[in-house]
Amino acid sequence: MMFWVLVVMLLAESLASPSEYWALATPAVRTARAQQGLEAGKALGGRTLRSDNATESSVWCGREKYNGAAGNMWYANPFTTACSKASMDMAYADGDKVRFAKKGDFIKMQCDNWECPIPPVVDCYFDRNACKADEWCMVITHEKWGAWAMGKNGHTPNFELCGPTYYSEIEKITSQSDVSNATAEALKLTRDRICGSRTVGVANGIQLEGYSEEKLWKPSHGRCVKYRQEGQSCIPTLATQGRFANAFVRRQQTESTKYPNGGTMERPLACAPGLVCTGANFDVLPSTCVKERPKDLCYAGPWWDSSRCPRTSLRQPGMDRQWALESLQTAFLLFPGEVASAMHCKYWTGPLAPFTAEVRKVTYNIFQALWPTHLVGEIPTLPELYASMWRQTGVDLASLSAEECKLGEDREGNIADALALAGSWTNRPNLLWSLIHFVMHNQPSPMSGNAVAASTALASHLSENFWCNDCRGFFTVGVLSVVGLPPQSTDGEAHAKYWNLGHNIASEHVATTRGGHPWINTLEAAQDENAGNPFYVPYETSVDMWHVPV
Repeated sequence: MMFWVLVVMLLAESLASPSEYWALATPAVRTARAQQGLEAGKALGGRTLRSDNATESSVWCGREKYNGAAGNMWYANPFTTACSKASMDMAYADGDKVRFAKKGDFIKMQCDNWECPIPPVVDCYFDRNACKADEWCMVITHEKWGAWAMGKNGHTPNFELCGPTYYSEIEKITSQSDVSNATAEALKLTRDRICGSRTVGVANGIQLEGYSEEKLWKPSHGRCVKYRQEGQSCIPTLATQGRFANAFVRRQQTESTKYPNGGTMERPLACAPGLVCTGANFDVLPSTCVKERPKDLCYAGPWWDSSRCPRTSLRQPGMDRQWALESLQTAFLLFPGEVASAMHCKYWTGPLAPFTAEVRKVTYNIFQALWPTHLVGEIPTLPELYASMWRQTGVDLASLSAEECKLGEDREGNIADALALAGSWTNRPNLLWSLIHFVMHNQPSPMSGNAVAASTALASHLSENFWCNDCRGFFTVGVLSVVGLPPQSTDGEAHAKYWNLGHNIASEHVATTRGGHPWINTLEAAQDENAGNPFYVPYETSVDMWHVPV
């Protein structure tokens, strides 16, 4: 029991995806969220899995349109009866049935990835002989990677499938007299491979093998990737041969490149031996080509709930007041999810309550300074915003005592329902980004000094308080550390361009673009499997969506 407690403590401080946050919610809160998730599923088209006419063991996933357009992540949204692709030959429990699947088949199972179970990734930083002759070891050094691919043999823990609930389903099936020993063993073997463990106890959870503190927090990873071939995009690199050869591939320091510091290559963009990269200043052959993301579209993905998408329901650019207020409500609850999430009482009551309340106040002040009053009317006051929230939840969570809230959190009822609803609001970052683009594309020129300061504060605010810690880390490293903070200019368009660029950089890294965590899936792998989505929104497209001519 103590081992499992230690693992949970470690993982609780290294969470990355919303499903892991939800996994730590109380049963009552999760039950309430499951019911609320059915409504989100309906908003996505009400997709269900059903057996086709071929065999009872196969599943059909459908390709209904999502928010007006067909997105590639249609089968991975967590708020429908989810479907994914099998990453191995397997047997798995589906209610009281046993299903068999071959690698690549659609399966009725949910992971934080388009493949399930999440496939292991060999770490060539430790295994120096892992790469083939036509590959190189791409080493990424990062502040923290958490639990992703950190288990035995590169496994990622799956909190939904490794615990007592799924184990009990398997036990129930295998105890039936008409289930063969081979089927029972296949079920158990699949579960062991999913979890990276053979030890399960219904009472005290699961002991995950291969999780040591030094491995969980190791800062450097290396994965084998193919060299770029002639005609493909690239980044100039230092020579990896000769008397002073480096152990790993590094960016080349040139006067023309935007990345002069010679850091490690965090994308698989190194040319194969015998080829060179033209560089950023060679206009005839640009360094990289990408698809343009369609406008007015929120893609479904394995982590976030995008069932509410402003631009799909509005005929005119920008937002109306209802969408602006709903988006403000989501933005209002920004706070690091691994510290305290709005689905937990400790966010609203107890020692952390003053800190979360202060962050909400700062969030409100930022958007108050940027609010386009001429388009959607006056921003509600802070008490009015709270009152609107409590009307929806039915419970004023912030006014509860710590004891009263905790008691309600642990059992089904109004408080658990309210926590689940508040937690679901924090699961919609598409509304936060929509609000950011809406207010930034409609700033006057010149902007007020207060608005310029608010734009800068917003960048720092996201870096410190965005719900997902992977997202915060990449926003800090990939956006702020590369392009800096927003301009200090009073030119409103300059701020709109900054936030469009920043969002494009951030989107390149997220689960919706890659079909899962960027450590597991490269862009190429997701594109090859038709599992990822385009991320790049040209500035002109962003203007068409968000700028309201007056």
